[in-house]
Amino acid sequence: MKKIAMPVKVAASMAMAVAVIIAGCSKNSVAPEENTASLSVPGQLAAVAAASSAEVVKIGSNYRASVNGTQIYLGTDYIGAINAAIGGLTPGRTSKEWVTIKNSGSSGNSGGAVKGVKMQSYTGLDFAGTTFTCNSNDLLIVPVQADRKTQIEVKNLNVAGNPRYGIWFKGCTNMAISNITMNLTNGSGQFGLGIRVDHSTAATSNLNISGNININGGDMSIETYGLDGFTIGNVTSSNNYGCGVLLNQSKNGSVGTVTGNYNCNGGGYATFRVANNNGPNVTCTKVYSRNSGRGFFSVSGSNGTTVSTVDIANSTSHGIFLEDASNTKVNAGTVSGGHPNVQHVRTSGCTTKVNGQTYTAANGSW
Repeated sequence: MKKIAMPVKVAASMAMAVAVIIAGCSKNSVAPEENTASLSVPGQLAAVAAASSAEVVKIGSNYRASVNGTQIYLGTDYIGAINAAIGGLTPGRTSKEWVTIKNSGSSGNSGGAVKGVKMQSYTGLDFAGTTFTCNSNDLLIVPVQADRKTQIEVKNLNVAGNPRYGIWFKGCTNMAISNITMNLTNGSGQFGLGIRVDHSTAATSNLNISGNININGGDMSIETYGLDGFTIGNVTSSNNYGCGVLLNQSKNGSVGTVTGNYNCNGGGYATFRVANNNGPNVTCTKVYSRNSGRGFFSVSGSNGTTVSTVDIANSTSHGIFLEDASNTKVNAGTVSGGHPNVQHVRTSGCTTKVNGQTYTAANGSW
């Protein structure tokens, strides 16, 4: 086959290019180590790019929801804007993404059905200290609700007005709630609860409540039912028709200091109550109760609660009442002004140590 002659200048240019490439691959040309350390593998870059964040702000009379800076909702519906922001986060996500709500708002009327913000799995809501006002003409507003979700979080929320429940998680797992203030105008009965976590639709587990929790008015300030695994920090509850903290059929958890003033004054509920086969493995750091129906009350088959110390005064009924309870202990503290201060009815393995005395009898009042 006939060879094709290459012009001398072209050959020389190609030779120089090859030399440059070879030199660039030499040992001395490797980039400094600190420059390569910032490189990420493609999968990591994709994961960062996929994460979304959303915010809701008020502009005039409208609420605007945006995700990653792109507007997805503009209108007067405060709840609708928050739900739109949640819906705009990454579909099928497996890590938590956040919605920040930067302005206060009102619910408006319910329309005859339970209405509220509906959380999805792997979602956090930061209300940034703003206030959700419930002003419907009925008791069907639930500011924040979730049903059979996981990895959900709510923080820095104020609730005012007449909610059905302020926060309602049912059948959920891995829940976090922090820095919640509520001033509720309704109560007495099943509605007007502050925070409720229950197993009404599926098993529920792993709840953490922390930070400043201060709930005024309403019915129960915090209530759980069927919960396995919880850490509830310090809680302040005042001027309500029910308990400060009520645990039903809940186990394997701890409660910090429950501070109650006028919890069910004149009635039978207590600042801290465990009921309906609650326990075992439940602890409470302290019960501070003033002018409440009762201070501490364990009833209806509850088992395995230990309260480290109490400071209970001026209860309109019992200071401490253990009824149909087992392995329930109060380890220290004072009770005064109760009617009576301490009573055990049908107890087993229970000990109450207050006012310098130890009470262990299965039945008796002191």
